[in-house]
Amino acid sequence: MTLPYERRRAIEWAGEALRDLRSPGKDLQLWGSPVPEKLRQLAERILRHYPEPWQIDAAVELDDVAVSDWIAKEPTID
Repeated sequence: MTLPYERRRAIEWAGEALRDLRSPGKDLQLWGSPVPEKLRQLAERILRHYPEPWQIDAAVELDDVAVSDWIAKEPTID
């Protein structure tokens, strides 16, 4: 079973990967070879509508749409 904070982390990681894909200067460092232009364009199109980390935080905090059952912050260990 996937926990809400794990789903949130997956959304954040996907966003990071998409941002890395659209950055040509990071190709060799991150991927070992140039990223095809079509893939770079696809990442750019997806990112136009992809939530920024602050928007994910706001959605969780507002809880006006029951997102907290679906995504959540990672639990802190006290």
